Amino acid sequence: MKLLLVDGHYYAYRSFFAIRNLSNSRGEPTNALYGMAKALKRMAADLRPDYAAVVMDGGLPAHRMEQHSAYKANRSEMPDLLSRQIPQFAQLAPPLGFTHLCVEGEEADDVLASYALAASRQGIETILATNDKDLMQLVDGSVKIYQPGKTDFELIDARAVEEKWGIPPALIGDLLTLTGDSADNIPGVPGVGPKTAAGWLREFGSLDVLLANVGKLASERHRLALEGAREILARNRILVALRTGLSLPRPIEELAFRPDAARQAEVFAAFEFRGLLAEAQAQAQIALPPQEKSSAPGQAAQGELLF
Repeated sequence: MKLLLVDGHYYAYRSFFAIRNLSNSRGEPTNALYGMAKALKRMAADLRPDYAAVVMDGGLPAHRMEQHSAYKANRSEMPDLLSRQIPQFAQLAPPLGFTHLCVEGEEADDVLASYALAASRQGIETILATNDKDLMQLVDGSVKIYQPGKTDFELIDARAVEEKWGIPPALIGDLLTLTGDSADNIPGVPGVGPKTAAGWLREFGSLDVLLANVGKLASERHRLALEGAREILARNRILVALRTGLSLPRPIEELAFRPDAARQAEVFAAFEFRGLLAEAQAQAQIALPPQEKSSAPGQAAQGELLF
């Protein structure tokens, strides 16, 4: 059995910036919605999941904000043309077979992590469609990362993570604790980059063992930096740790992948996605009225997008 979990905000942003100047006849932006529809259809075809969900961010968790009030404060405000489309993902995802999930006050990463752990306990394989390095720490025998390519796709496993980062997935959290994460506005130990941190973790096996043996480091600069950053490290541990024990908003059994071509046709007609509408109507064996065969404004720019 296979559970496909999609990092909704990542694919929303990716779609929004990959497709430009797409709107319906009412002048409403639809580029992120169109890109998401194409991406979800591509994932479904590539992976053929038994269960599937799109998980959206529900806000910044209080426990992280208490630790670091500037957490993610460096991020630009979501573009208005994208924010206007976000609520409509709840309408788009279900007809394509994906349950739409958003837990108020929780980041998608923690929801994804909690589902991945629950699925593993049930013997269900989990595929995470994301580009978030935080989620790399979840990769193991039952969890992989989906990465689409131009003609095919790749499932990132533990070996691929270790080849990229120089450490196994279980130590990604320790590495981020040391280096911080500029994307989330988390400062790390001054002067410590990913290669240095990975080398230490390979040598000592974990951050705890490293901190217990700081005196063994050859570089005095590094010894002083680590000794002076113990409070930062304690805070960063909390900030980068994925919470895997959240209450699931829906049981995995209720996330069954059940695409509905007739409902897709209704949604695609409302969004004026003519090409996708024709595909859905053909699958549902719905006749296409002659007047609907012409392209709506902006649709000529829609190509075969790769997500």
